Amino acid sequence: MKMIHKLIQSLSGAQEPKILLDKILDAAVTFTGATTGSIILIDKATEELSIEAARGLADRIVKATRLKIGKGITGWVAEHKKVLRVDDVREDKRYVSLSKNIKSELAAPLILDDEVIGVINVDSTKISAFNDDDSFAIETLATLSSRVIADALIHDRLKRRSKQLETLVRIGSNLASIVSVDKILEQVTSAAADLIRARLVAVRLLDEKGENLILAAKHGGSAAYSKLPPVPVKGSVLGSVAETRIPLIIEDVLKETEYKFKNVARKEKLASMLAVPLNTSEKSLGVLVIYRDKPGDFEDDAVTIAVGLAGLTAAALQNAELFRRVIDAEKRTRLIEMKATAREMGAGLAHQIRNPLTVVRLLVGAKEQMKNMDDSDRTVALRELQRIDELISALLNNAGEEQSRYEDFDLDSLIDEILSVAKIKASSKDVSIEVKGRAEIIRGVRNQIWQVIAILIDNAVEAAQSRVMISCIKLRNGRIELSFDDDGAGVKTGIKIFEPFVSTKMNGAGIGLYTARRIVLEHGGTIKYKRSLKLGGASFSVVLPGIE
Repeated sequence: MKMIHKLIQSLSGAQEPKILLDKILDAAVTFTGATTGSIILIDKATEELSIEAARGLADRIVKATRLKIGKGITGWVAEHKKVLRVDDVREDKRYVSLSKNIKSELAAPLILDDEVIGVINVDSTKISAFNDDDSFAIETLATLSSRVIADALIHDRLKRRSKQLETLVRIGSNLASIVSVDKILEQVTSAAADLIRARLVAVRLLDEKGENLILAAKHGGSAAYSKLPPVPVKGSVLGSVAETRIPLIIEDVLKETEYKFKNVARKEKLASMLAVPLNTSEKSLGVLVIYRDKPGDFEDDAVTIAVGLAGLTAAALQNAELFRRVIDAEKRTRLIEMKATAREMGAGLAHQIRNPLTVVRLLVGAKEQMKNMDDSDRTVALRELQRIDELISALLNNAGEEQSRYEDFDLDSLIDEILSVAKIKASSKDVSIEVKGRAEIIRGVRNQIWQVIAILIDNAVEAAQSRVMISCIKLRNGRIELSFDDDGAGVKTGIKIFEPFVSTKMNGAGIGLYTARRIVLEHGGTIKYKRSLKLGGASFSVVLPGIE
């Protein structure tokens, strides 16, 4: 008894459940002289007993053993809340064999507030290996350690939930900056599988008519699951979730009459299912579907995480759709501008070609003139024809939109090029530009990064009273941070300066900062505005990926 009390005192305080259970089991085996032992806890979601600590049992047995309450000697102890000693397990019909060498068994329930949370179990290869003293010792150990085990499990659950919430916040932050639907769904399904310990996670989105749920992404499972047909909204389990906008739990899809894909579920080893709608304030976009490989309920933490993740996903998808619409509108605007520019270019080119053609026509327009052409006339004609050829070649070489090509380039050199022009404008306004730090090599589309930096420097010079400061910092994660500060008036609170067609300038079009943000996001970076602590005006910060 002194040894048991001393052990329990040493276990007080927050410890990892696995370490704590191992210490308790070691004591149980030592006190009773048992050959093997285990501590089995009840999974509330499935109402099953699973081995959480073991001595003398093969790993495959530990992983595979799951008993219903009431089944086996251990299950009987859990059901009846009583200590049970069996001198010869071969004569007890309740015994479930885990090892053919076991002859006797002793088990005591772990009870907290009249609720069984698990069982301490010891076995021996000898018949009648345990006596009354052993029974009393195991019962006492179980009674005194129940509170310690329960506290450790609660502490571990809170710790795990804290990590889950931290992960959820981090995922939400990441999703806010992603505009690709495929990347959004890839991150969401992967995160759900990890946070909720799922066998398979899928996202089904409603089609344009809202009649079918189309498989848009999955994590886990085989190619067979990917080939499943669209799910009709009417008359289906997942369709009801999208329509009612209420989460649904099915403890065993193989027993659910309305579940249509039982054959695939058997092959993929899918059992319990949690389906959560992807809700916006106006409608449902689809369903987040989470499967586990064992029947049973989903714990409250899992449902809370799934609902939170679904909400973040819906918001990110909505943001991506708005971004796509803006890009389409921008493309249409560009097309109109390109047509106007093409007309101007055509008129200019026609004027440029007309002059040399006039010269050639005068020289060769009449037979008499052709007979009298000397070498100097021929030279002039050939020169003018060459000019026409060069004009047409230049037009052809510049036709079409330049293809985006990622490459490694010197960002400092790029900044110097931009400053060589920007300083002319700054000088006319008596504004000085100061550069601090070195950015070195980055990877991206050079012309696009040039456009971002040129926009931010031009804005800073235009807003500044006398000073502009450009700072380059290499962050610990290898990324490059560029800051553009000025001593101007700054931006008034509440103005959404990164939205299209929003400008603080008198004649501004509101396209510059929006374009800069789009380019930075497409490069996997971030752009932010805040009040400048250095100069008191505006401060724009751009973070870009460096060289990995």
